[in-house]
Amino acid sequence: MLDVHNLAIIGENVSLGHDVYVGPYAIVEDNVKIGRETIISSHAIVRCGTTIGERCFIDSFAVIGGLPQHETFDATIPSRVIVGNDTIIREHALIHRATSEIGFTKVGNSCILQSGSLVDHDCEVGDHSTLVNGSMLGGEVKLGQKCFIGGGAAIHQYVVVGDYVSLAGSSATALDLPPYTIAAYASTVIGLNLIRLQREKMDNKNIVALKECFHEFYKKKGNFNFRERAKAMLKSGYGTTYETSNFLNFFLRKSRRGFAPKRHKIVASASYGTA
Repeated sequence: MLDVHNLAIIGENVSLGHDVYVGPYAIVEDNVKIGRETIISSHAIVRCGTTIGERCFIDSFAVIGGLPQHETFDATIPSRVIVGNDTIIREHALIHRATSEIGFTKVGNSCILQSGSLVDHDCEVGDHSTLVNGSMLGGEVKLGQKCFIGGGAAIHQYVVVGDYVSLAGSSATALDLPPYTIAAYASTVIGLNLIRLQREKMDNKNIVALKECFHEFYKKKGNFNFRERAKAMLKSGYGTTYETSNFLNFFLRKSRRGFAPKRHKIVASASYGTA
């Protein structure tokens, strides 16, 4: 059964799954697909070409599929937003569509975008990630799985963030953040995200191996060649677990922004649960 309020506005060629609810004054534009049991609250807007998965919740005044905030974008170009299953998008959150016809902005499964958060054009947000109130992803940011972006935090365009990364509230990064780390201040790694890894019930032996790998990688202070350091450690046998291999191989990929350094003099590290 569909439950579409008579004051909702539904465009043409819209596909609504079983048990979808669309509230009063909500707008669902043309060529939208919404999966079963998803709730579109009153005053929410789902723009043309958006696909939303099953069992999602779109709160009031959220806008999904709006125009990219890009100076040279041609608004006549059709492009897409894809939202996975079981994702919550709270009030006033924004997701902008891609800048090319073949591209898309993607938010994964079981994500939470809290109120006022922004996912700009061509971003990819990994499964089970959370953006806290007022956090912002610039264009073409790649966010890994199970990341946590604190309130008011900002990520510069083209930045890549690895899996299980936490970025502290009111922080900013213009540099890539390696997986399993906590970052704070300005583009600075401050330690491993141990609390999250333990919560995910990672094997203790794997955590110990990751800690050893992390501290060995960053033991040289100041600027150094991240790529060459990772290559040398892989050759030395540090990438024997999935986590250590994932951590080191992160530095072998091509980076448009460069990699965040580690802060060696950590302030109040206990409050972040770092190693």
